[in-house]
Formats: sequence, structure tokens, C-alpha cells
Amino acid sequence: MGTVTGTTIVEEPSPVALDTLPARHNEDVEAQKTGFRARPPGMRRASSTLSASRFQSVAERRDTATSLPSGCTSPTLERQPTLRVEDEALHGYPKLATFLGGHEGYAIYKRFASLNARNLLYHQAKLVYLEHELYEMEQGFANQKHLHYNVRHIFGAEAGTDGYILQKKYEEVSRALDKYNTLLLEQYQLHRLPKPDSTFVESIYNFTLSEKAEKPDWLEHPENTIYAVWDDDRKPIQQDLVTLNPEFGNQDPFTRFFTTTFMDWWHRVWSRFRPADGDLGEYVYSERAMSRYMGAITMVVASALPTLSIVVLYFIQTELWRLVFIVLFSGVFAAALAIFTEARRVEVFAASVALASVQVVFVGTAFGNGNGNGNNNG
Repeated sequence: MGTVTGTTIVEEPSPVALDTLPARHNEDVEAQKTGFRARPPGMRRASSTLSASRFQSVAERRDTATSLPSGCTSPTLERQPTLRVEDEALHGYPKLATFLGGHEGYAIYKRFASLNARNLLYHQAKLVYLEHELYEMEQGFANQKHLHYNVRHIFGAEAGTDGYILQKKYEEVSRALDKYNTLLLEQYQLHRLPKPDSTFVESIYNFTLSEKAEKPDWLEHPENTIYAVWDDDRKPIQQDLVTLNPEFGNQDPFTRFFTTTFMDWWHRVWSRFRPADGDLGEYVYSERAMSRYMGAITMVVASALPTLSIVVLYFIQTELWRLVFIVLFSGVFAAALAIFTEARRVEVFAASVALASVQVVFVGTAFGNGNGNGNNNG
């Protein structure tokens, strides 16, 4: 997953269907015969006087359109060709939605942890009251054994009876309990959503404050606090932001370092020599290219570490230092697995033991026979 300090959405063309509507003015008919008649920006067509004919049903309009004489042609109102609707998004929330929806990494939203916790607490308190009311009501009907031995006397009771009163209380408790359980499970799912990288949040914040926009300060308080970052460390102010991209929850430490610290440093250096890519002054970094770079680094480290240990062991002449190197290198290998992969602890432990075994076998094979004699003679 790549980090983008500032990004521009690259759109792909897609066909757009033409809307067919009956014309209401002669001037529209003439304009539609020659093509779309553009109007000055900000000007809208004046609405005509409402009449009863405008409220006819869709079926009646369809019948009217199909019953035209053969020599008459029903005019059509054609839109200007639009490759993607997002291209025409207006500045403000429409443009921000296009920015957030263009890449999975920018699907960042507020979880409202405090409000959701308060909502759960209120429903929890309500259920506690209902539970005590139900208990007290059952104690009041303690002498009526049939209400506690057979549910038919409760849920099949007639109105006005004691069983009917219990039935209504059970139904109230059931509704409140279903609502509470649903909210509880929803909160469980929300808490499992990963936190976003601060670099992505800062990119959204910079996008909303772009000086090249029509109105840089269009977000008013408190709406402008959602993606706000601190001035000193550029970390998000809101602590309950979550991302809908599951890759953020499975990132290894190397990926997080590459997409945050390294890319932040790279942007500071690269932006001095490279002009902005987007219309609003943002910079574009290809996520695919960043994934390739991270994959290449990981593959080089994975292939070089085992080979490097064998080369170093070959040049170490003292047996004690060979054992010390095996111990130290096993720790380095385990650290590399924890940094560059998502391996679990048991998997890191098993891989470290396997590498140590290979090193011990190499030392015993290479230096236990001929090479060992040569070292002793030297």
C-alpha cells in the first residue's frame, strides 16, 4: 500500500446514456435539432407555469410519445458528453468525496468513539431498569404458578390479565435487548477497523486547505476539525479515525516505515525539484510503483541474509567466534522477519531455529574435516 502525500485522481472514460425528455418550448426544439445549446454559467432556464398536464403519469406520457404521427419526430434533450461524472464534481464536499473515493487509502472516516460509547451506555442503563422492573413484576406474581411454568399463559393471555401484563413487559425487554445487542456487535466491528496512516490524513487536510481551490477555507468549524493535524508533528488531532482499507491492519513495520517516515522525507526532498502534479497543488506518488520498490527491497534482504551468514562463517577461523556469530546472526534474522514480514512469533521462532541448524551443519561439514585441519596447521 503506498502513501500519497498529495494525489490527483486519474479518471478513465466510460459511456454515458442520453436522457430523452419531451421539449416544452419551441426554442428548445430548434436548439436540439442543431445540438446542445450552452447557457452562460450560473444561468438556469426559467421554470414555466405549472399546469395539470405536467402532472400526467409516466404511462400517459409514454403513450403520448408513441402515438405521434409518422411524419413528426419527438425531439430529444441531449447532455454534453461526460466521460466520468466525477470530472464535473463541484468544489466542496462533492470534490472531497471524489478525492476520498478515488483511492482505497483515503477511505478514512471518524468512528465517533465517544458518541457510540455513550449510546451503548444509555441502552445498557435502560436494560438494567427493565431487568429490575421485570424481576419485581415476577415477584409480584409469585403465587400464580401457572405464569412461571407454562409460557402459553403469558404469550397467549387475554388483555387485562396478569399474563398479558407480563407479556407486554417481556416484549419491551426483547426489543431493547435486540437493539442493544445489535449496537454491541456493530461496535465490535468498528473497533476492528485499522487506524489510518497519519500521512494520508495530512494529505486530506492539505486537500481541503488548498490555496488553488475556489474557496480554500470552505470548511467551517467544527467540520474542519475532522481531518485536522497538529502543526508540530503533523499527526491527526482526532484519535478515532479509521480506514476502510484492510491492508492498513496487516502492514508490517517496514511497510509502515516506508509509507510514512520515508515517504515524508522523500516528499520534502523531491518536491524541491519537481512541480506539483494536480490542479490543486498536490503531488502524485504511484502506489503500484511504491509496492514494487518495497517488494524488491524485501526480496533482496530475504535472499542476502542466509547467504551472508555462510560467507561470514567461512572467513571466521576461531570456533568460539563462529558460535558467537551464529547466536548474533540468529537474532538479526529473527528481527528481519519481524520487520519485513507479518509472521507470527511461533513462525519467527521456527525460522530462526531452522537457520541456526543450517549454520551449525555448515560449520560441522566445512570445518570438521579438511578445512579444519588446514586452519589448525595455519
